[in-house]
Amino acid sequence: MNKKFLSAVLFGALMVSSTGTFVSCKDYDDDIDRIDNTLNDLKSQIAALQTEVANGNWVTSVTPTEGGFTVVFKDGKTYTIVNGKDGEKGDKGEDGKGTEVAVKDGYWYIDGEKTDYLAVTSEDLKEVKVPYISEEDGYWYFYNDKGEAEKSPYKAIGAAYAVNAGGVFTLYMPDANGVMQTIKLPTAASLISGINILDGSTKPTTQDQALSIKYWVHSNASADWAGPRGKIAAKSILYSAKAGDADICFNLDPSNVDATEMSFALINSQDGVAPLELVSPADYKELITRRSATYNNGIFTTGIGEGSKIFTYSNDESDFTSQLLKTSGNVIFALTPNVDGANVRSPYQIKVNTTKNPSATLTHIIITGVDNNANSYDWSSSLSTSGGSATIKVGVEAPVTAKEPYNLYDLYMTVTDAAKDKFGLLIDNEKRTIIATKSPDDLTDATFDLTVKVMDNAGQQYSKVVTVTVNRTMGESAYDKQEKPLTKLTDTFAVPAEPLFTSLAGKANDWKESVDLSKTKFELLQKNSAGDLVAATEGNSSFYGILDVANTVAPNGQANGHVAFLTSDNKIATPATLANIRFSFNIPTATVNAPVKIGKEYYIRLTFKSKEASSVVLNTITVPFELSKPELNSILVKESGVFVDGNNLAHAYMNAVDAKWATGIISSTSRYYIDRAFTNMYENLKKVGDYSFDIVTNDDPSKPSSYYAVTNTVVKTATVQPDYAVRSYVELKNVDDNGDGIKDGYKRDLNVKFTGHYLAVQDDSYKYGETYQFRVMSPILEGEAMAANNVVEVSATGKTKIYREDIWAKTYNNDVKYDIFKNNSSWSRADIATVKFATGNVNVFQMVVDTPTNQVITGGKVTTDSYIEVEGVSENTAKLKVAITDIWNYTLNSSVDIKTTLNTGK
Repeated sequence: MNKKFLSAVLFGALMVSSTGTFVSCKDYDDDIDRIDNTLNDLKSQIAALQTEVANGNWVTSVTPTEGGFTVVFKDGKTYTIVNGKDGEKGDKGEDGKGTEVAVKDGYWYIDGEKTDYLAVTSEDLKEVKVPYISEEDGYWYFYNDKGEAEKSPYKAIGAAYAVNAGGVFTLYMPDANGVMQTIKLPTAASLISGINILDGSTKPTTQDQALSIKYWVHSNASADWAGPRGKIAAKSILYSAKAGDADICFNLDPSNVDATEMSFALINSQDGVAPLELVSPADYKELITRRSATYNNGIFTTGIGEGSKIFTYSNDESDFTSQLLKTSGNVIFALTPNVDGANVRSPYQIKVNTTKNPSATLTHIIITGVDNNANSYDWSSSLSTSGGSATIKVGVEAPVTAKEPYNLYDLYMTVTDAAKDKFGLLIDNEKRTIIATKSPDDLTDATFDLTVKVMDNAGQQYSKVVTVTVNRTMGESAYDKQEKPLTKLTDTFAVPAEPLFTSLAGKANDWKESVDLSKTKFELLQKNSAGDLVAATEGNSSFYGILDVANTVAPNGQANGHVAFLTSDNKIATPATLANIRFSFNIPTATVNAPVKIGKEYYIRLTFKSKEASSVVLNTITVPFELSKPELNSILVKESGVFVDGNNLAHAYMNAVDAKWATGIISSTSRYYIDRAFTNMYENLKKVGDYSFDIVTNDDPSKPSSYYAVTNTVVKTATVQPDYAVRSYVELKNVDDNGDGIKDGYKRDLNVKFTGHYLAVQDDSYKYGETYQFRVMSPILEGEAMAANNVVEVSATGKTKIYREDIWAKTYNNDVKYDIFKNNSSWSRADIATVKFATGNVNVFQMVVDTPTNQVITGGKVTTDSYIEVEGVSENTAKLKVAITDIWNYTLNSSVDIKTTLNTGK
């Protein structure tokens, strides 16, 4: 058969294959259910796909299924789209099967079998032409280098097919009338509008980024090799890079496109692709320490990777190096999606530096197993010495590699059949892992010899025998999370032993016979960013005797120490009587001791060991726990009569009792004591230990801090809070810029911040912080004077005395009525300094007595009550002015109506 020349440009990445495929699908009569949604006709199927695209979704895969395709979108939604027209099963043509057509190595493959059809580039073609299935005869037609369709000898099966070109899937589906319908479905690659290269600090850069790789030239084949990669073939170049030496950091526009779903390549300005395979992009995991307006998120890394890759040359090594380096200097590449027809690439700013045939030293074998405390651990065994040991755990996969993976070509492992049977060993040399699925029936650990053979990138072979210990564990138990409200620095919590016994799966009695509780290992752990349990970075000083279990007896006969194994009545337990496990801790207050944090999840892991040998681990339990502190509103409990609006604004009315600083001394300072706003504040604050109330800096201009001060001071008082010498208060400064006789801080919302540490532990997680507003006011100034029946009638022609039943006042609280006349010689309220009356119109009435008189008391009885006196001038109504001055020098200027009438007098 003559070779048929096809366009490689057309067939670079077709269907769901890294090499590119066409797929023809068999039709059949039965209904096909969509995986997530069932659609009964092609029109609704296509509409559903178009809706996903319109909503910004993109396709991650298109897979052939009988009668159509299964389409998977990035958010996991899955659709099965089926032909609308029944198809006939095609007959097999000459040398053809027609189920799957793929491009690989420049040739077309039919169902995995290589054909004589070549895929080549034709400069004469002006547009992309793809193969198609003829509706007339059902055969595949391909385009030759002249752009002419040629009938192939391969008859397709069915009528539906799909093409993936330029990052877009195009589905061709016949409807019920046999008319071909098409729908274009974008992949992630087709949505990229820009690729930005970033420097090592994730900052956009215009500087060239250098990739440093090592390569080894093998003109001849290596010695025979039984590893999964086989021996190194002649005319091979192995290349690799040490971690960090050949990494590319980049982000995409738009930033929501996930680069981890696609592959990338390096491309030069002549559209030549570098002979380097880049690893799949990964999310950038390092901490970003800066921000830039030029990108948002979605930072990725790709590069050469540490595992060696193979380039096969035809002539000599220049087939490889000439694509990276010219006589004039390094070739500069751009980063582009590895998709045929991709039309987006980064700026040209990536170059590759090479080192030929460097040392490929392999020094150690690394086995990631477990240590005697059940921690994940890399066991290192030198290749240059005999012996070596490692420990693996039953049921846990243990990766095996070399210390220098960038110098490693291949590795494989072998064990004896006896060891394989004894431990149920499963070796996966492709993945380079080993796992023991069973252990001997006894409780002691057992060992086997693991032979590890390695070949470095220079072709040198090594062999190492490692003694591997199979660490038998009888069980692992993960407890439910323990929520512990912290009430004191020295505290405890306990868990039942029952889950431990349950995890032993019927071997609890064996465990009780074998365990030595005093050898139990205690670890305080936390999860790292990858979700793995690692040693806690703080909190160890919070537990007693961290390294050993102090299972001793306290004077009261109870268990002592940070871990105690207890009976059901909380006495020291033996393994046979174990009912509860108690954890005790003592939180240090000093920051330097790094206490267990509030609101952070920790894990206590107990590793139980055999009484025969401390190296023998029987089992583990893991107990997650989290400490909590009381909510601040349970400590600073707001008085409902003060915080009347339900928010943090305190209507802070000053109290006359607080002004009595000493016997016979009353202060006129405008001061509100903060404990008046909270119930039992000082008693509750004993739980906090240290606290302060402070002015909030950078205050709003409408609430300037120059108007007030917040102080924790020693206040001498014989009547209020005698048990507490220190009281916090808000004090208005003597500032009256507008000259109205009222301090400028009066009745303003003054910001006061409370800070404190629960139990005085100097750690931010124990810290409280809340800002309150205090509106300092006088209860008298915020009230008014009142008259009985809203008016007081007096004589228009004579004198009239006015008594307390005629006029009184009320505070800001309408329910609080008070006298403004004298009781004996004193005022009815301790916060009244003076009361004075005045006429509002001398032509209606005049004042005879303008200050309430003292009561006259004879024989213990009031014979003359306190009064004021007015004299009528004319018949009319006028205001009687009332001025009540309080002890803080604020004056309430109020008034009541006086009506002068004939024949009225008192």
